Amino acid sequence: MFNLNDIQQRTASKTFDLGCELYASNSVSKLQIIDNQAIASVMGQYKYKVSLEKSPDGQCLASCTCPAADYQEICKHAVAVTLKVNSLSAAELEEVNANGTTQDNERSELIAWFLDKPGDELTNIIMGFLDGSEHEYDKWLMMMSSDKHAMGASELSKLITKALPKKPVWGWNEVSDYFTDADSLFEMIFPAIAKLPVDQQWQLNLKALVRLNDVLEEIDDSGGFRFEIEGELNQNLGELFNQLSWSDEQKAQWIFEHFADYKYDVFPSVPHDFNITPSVNTLFLSQCTTAIEKRLQTGVDFDDWRQKSALTRLTSVLIDQAKEQGDWQEQLRLIKLTAHDSDDYLKITALCKERNDLLDAEYYLKQAYQRANKPHEVLKCKRNEIEIRLELSEFKAAWAIAWQLFVDNPSFNGFKDLQALQQKTGVIDAEFTQKVEQLLLSLSNQGTQQNQGIHRFSNYPSELLDFYIDQHDIEKARSLAAKHKVKTSQLIKLADTILLQYPQESIGLYQKSISDMIEKTNNDAYREATNLLIKIEKNLKDADADCTPLYKMIATLIQNFKQKRNMMKLLREYFPECF
Repeated sequence: MFNLNDIQQRTASKTFDLGCELYASNSVSKLQIIDNQAIASVMGQYKYKVSLEKSPDGQCLASCTCPAADYQEICKHAVAVTLKVNSLSAAELEEVNANGTTQDNERSELIAWFLDKPGDELTNIIMGFLDGSEHEYDKWLMMMSSDKHAMGASELSKLITKALPKKPVWGWNEVSDYFTDADSLFEMIFPAIAKLPVDQQWQLNLKALVRLNDVLEEIDDSGGFRFEIEGELNQNLGELFNQLSWSDEQKAQWIFEHFADYKYDVFPSVPHDFNITPSVNTLFLSQCTTAIEKRLQTGVDFDDWRQKSALTRLTSVLIDQAKEQGDWQEQLRLIKLTAHDSDDYLKITALCKERNDLLDAEYYLKQAYQRANKPHEVLKCKRNEIEIRLELSEFKAAWAIAWQLFVDNPSFNGFKDLQALQQKTGVIDAEFTQKVEQLLLSLSNQGTQQNQGIHRFSNYPSELLDFYIDQHDIEKARSLAAKHKVKTSQLIKLADTILLQYPQESIGLYQKSISDMIEKTNNDAYREATNLLIKIEKNLKDADADCTPLYKMIATLIQNFKQKRNMMKLLREYFPECF
């Protein structure tokens, strides 16, 4: 079905040999063949899924879930599947193609084999399988118990502990296996819990969530394999809460205790995920108010982030309520309770601006300035002052602050901000653009700078190039790009701009940029490079321009990067005429 000689030529000899070994060791299973496509599982270090497809021109296109497939056109697992497919006789191939899979025949044979076994021998086979897997044993034990009687809270509590054993697990695959086993047991645990009274359901779901937090202290679940169990536990707690037999006071107390302090890393959002009733919410907010008053009476060290964070958290729900009620004075009062540093007073400033209370906004901005001890805090204050000056129609004052910010930290984005400000205020400085160019040019000419004995590359040529392209000053942009090292994205931007006017120079810029992309050696970069080539071809054809320089450039890329097989695969697909 597949051309083995072609595959061998496109595969490194070592890879091909390893694929032969996998095939010889019967590592290929669950083979399915549908028309010109073959799908199978291959057991290597882990089990991988392989897909082979015969293209219209007869070439084999392979994909695999193994890591090597990211940089190999055909991996050893794909070689093994190819050998498996090609080993089938014409009759076997026709039968598999008709049935869609070899697994049905294997399954029928296995069932027939089991049916021929005596009961005692079959029992021994099953017990041997269960003894090899603690989780399978527990799962079948639970199925047996459920058949005999409804499981009680005590039994389910023990099963939760078994489903989430405490042990250090760090490898990605080991963590996956851990939670796969846990998921299989919880498929039995959750329905069994749902048969119990509501209060017992609540206790068991809460126990499972606490247990999950405990085990995660020794498990690196950065892959998120716990999410299925976590999601169901969080949902169950939220749905069960209002069904509990507790009084409103008890419910409010529980919500407050789990809101006031972060007890667990994995937990529903309190109070938002619990859909609490208005009466419980009123009692909860009352507890927050009492807690705030106590903390303020005993004194809060605002320089201690823990104390400040706790107080801010308590006030946040009261502020949200004030927003819902449209009571901005209450919002202001609550924010002021925890106001201490520059950012806090800027929040008050913003609230006053929203209410168009500009005099108060100025007052609180001054408070923010007084507490601004770091450069980034002063910068935030100045940006807020620009907005207030604009609201007060003090355009010259706003422009003066904005221009000084630009001079202190010139950048292309800063220039664009000033352009936008000029549109709002009208032209205040007629020589603004010329001043920006002179400032960026002066800094750009410094080139390599020395700062405290450390040489660093100046970024200002890139800023100046963006400026020239934006101003359509193409000659200066070309000259700058030829003299300085600039970013790949800028080379592409310049090449796009001069493609029709200076096609050969533009192709040279594209070639450098695309070469940098391909050098990254990953499939995303290959796709980005190919998409750019497709765009260039379209732009040339749309303008009825000559595509020959582009195709010559692609031929050079093929020669320079022929070892990048996945890149070659894309180029062969979209630009076959260049091969």
